[in-house]
This record gives sequence, structure tokens and C-alpha cells, in this order.
Amino acid sequence: MFTLREKGDLKYYQIDEFLKTGLVKHCFTTRCGGVSKGEYSSLNLRFNCNDFRENVLDNYKIICDEIDVDYKNLVLSKQVHEDNVFVITSKDMGNGITKSQKFESCDAMITAERGVPIAVFSADCVPVCFLDAKKSVIGLAHSGWKGTVAGISQKVVNKMHSEFGSNPEDILVGIGPSIRECHFEVGAEVADVFRDNFGCDVISIKEKPYVDMQKSITLQLISVGILEKNIIDSGICTYCNSDLFFSHRVTGDKRGLQAAIMQLV
Repeated sequence: MFTLREKGDLKYYQIDEFLKTGLVKHCFTTRCGGVSKGEYSSLNLRFNCNDFRENVLDNYKIICDEIDVDYKNLVLSKQVHEDNVFVITSKDMGNGITKSQKFESCDAMITAERGVPIAVFSADCVPVCFLDAKKSVIGLAHSGWKGTVAGISQKVVNKMHSEFGSNPEDILVGIGPSIRECHFEVGAEVADVFRDNFGCDVISIKEKPYVDMQKSITLQLISVGILEKNIIDSGICTYCNSDLFFSHRVTGDKRGLQAAIMQLV
């Protein structure tokens, strides 16, 4: 279950099942509780925009202090809607925040090292969070429609297995706040791609086709051995709740980014 936490203006979500393991610090941020102004109001975590870098850094510090993570150690992804999964170590700490961004394409990351915080970003795309409590391995994926079709979530599971021996049946998965079928209108060609990969159940036809990315991700996870009972879906639509989340479909590129952040303790 996803639970909303509030401290003053700051709002973020955590997954109860993840917290119960005692193994991770984590959160899914909202747009609330930061220092950014205007279209970036207020907890913007996006650097490549017209927001002031100092504001973005302050926002990182605010949320990371709240979950007891050193924001200077964050490893930031470089998301280009592909399906590359990187193994992260302590040597990568600070990537993209206190050091230059060394990744050219990194939409998913996994690590088995304690004290190494990783982050992926979203503003309608699906943030997916992975925790193997038996092997102490975590992962994060940014799953837009292209990454979903490319199977990025199942590739994270496969990488956790091949690199660290994770058993898919032991992995908990959290599907974070993201645009849902109610508002994810697509063209006929995209609908056909989802239908071909995941079946007719992930498509609904109103005047135009609408895609259920969360169901598509769930199906691909189950196909690689994740237990359905271990998949926790937030059920939260970023479009419907654009007062709480940045949503690209609502405002276009005039917006910030929220993040999913995780660290083994």
C-alpha cells in the first residue's frame, strides 16, 4: 500500500510493504514542499530546464533530509526512453548531481550496495521500484510507453537475477504514481503495439484508444516470475492529480519532475 506522508508543505509517498522490511529508505516525491516558483512550483527535481540550479539542489536536500539520505550521494539516471539497466556501485555516487552525468542512456538502475541512493524521474511515465529483501538488492526503472513495450521492468528482474542471484518470487515491486488508462490516450499505431505485446485487455476504446501501462507492466512482471501478490500498484493518476504531481499531458514541457528515490540501509 502506498501511504502519503506530510510534513508542513512537503508531501511524498512510501510503500508500507517496503518499510516493513527495514532494508530501505525510499520515497516517491510529489510537486509539493519545495522552493521552486512558477511552472516549477515547488519540489522540482529537474535540472535541464529554466529553473534555478540552486532551487533544484535545495529541493533535493529537502526531500533527502526527510528520508535521511545524503543528497550529494544520489545517483541520477539519464532517461531517454530506452531499456538499458545499469549496475550501480559506490563509485557512481554523486553522478548527475555533484558530478557530471556520465550515462548516455540509463532508464533503470540496480544496486546491492548499502548507502548508495539511486533515483529515476517521471512526469506521467511510470516509476517502478524493486526490492529483493532476501538478497538485499534494489532497483528502479523509468517506464514510459517505449520502455514498457521494450520490457524494461522484466529486464530489471532478469538483471537482478543474473548479477546478484535474486529469485523473482522474492522480489517486491511498487508501481508508482503515473498517468493511467483514464487519460493515456494514444494513436492507433501505439495501441496496436501494446495489443501485440500484451493483449487486448490493456486497451480500451472510447472515441480513441487508451492504454493501461500499469497492467502492461504487471503482465510482463508476472511473465518473468514476479508473484502477483508482490506487486503493489499505487493506483494514483498523475493527470487526475496534477495539483499534486507534475504531468506532461496537462502542462506539456512547462513543468518540473518528481522522482522515485531508494537506498539500502
